Amino acid sequence: MTTRWPRAVIFDLDGTLVDSAPDIAEALNTAMAPLGAKAFDTAAVIKLIGGGAMAAIDKALIAAEIEANPETRRSILQRFMVAYTDVSAKGRGLFPGADDLLVSLIGDGISCGICTNKAEDVAHVALKALGIAHHFGSVVGASSRLPKKPDAAMLRANMAELGVTAAECVFIGDSPADHGVARAAGVPVILVDFGYTHTPVRDLGADVVVSHLREIRAAIGSLRR
Repeated sequence: MTTRWPRAVIFDLDGTLVDSAPDIAEALNTAMAPLGAKAFDTAAVIKLIGGGAMAAIDKALIAAEIEANPETRRSILQRFMVAYTDVSAKGRGLFPGADDLLVSLIGDGISCGICTNKAEDVAHVALKALGIAHHFGSVVGASSRLPKKPDAAMLRANMAELGVTAAECVFIGDSPADHGVARAAGVPVILVDFGYTHTPVRDLGADVVVSHLREIRAAIGSLRR
């Protein structure tokens, strides 16, 4: 550990800093409509979240009892990404306390990053629209260059961009993938219990679990001690 710890805090995005489920539902329904699928409500979409866009689409196809060949799946994904970029540009869903938390961390000289299974280009659109993009020195999202969480590659890319080691940072997320990526990279992990996981958060084995973003600073303090 360094004398100033942590040097960086790296966040998941969906379900951690942003309630993006309504936007995902809107984009997914737009993408699935040409197949005659019944619209999914937000509660149903939350059950589909996890693993990236294609994983959500495949779960939606199963739920809708629709068989789709590879070409059809690609078409759905293309429609989804266009719609999701559009709705993400509206800047909706920032969880209460998110901006205050980021401002306080930056004010203390702590670098911040984003590690998300959301497509990286869409993540940039969302962060800009939400007015928080300037807080992050590293944004790593889903792309062809790295495997998704819980593989450690994305989080390690964040650390390299921020110039920190695993011993100098904390990861904050809401899901088994977030817990997994932190453990794989050897990084302490704080999980929020208001996100999109289907497994009870307190069963995942995080170092600390919080119920509001305003509790993050105290949680970091407990890890520091």
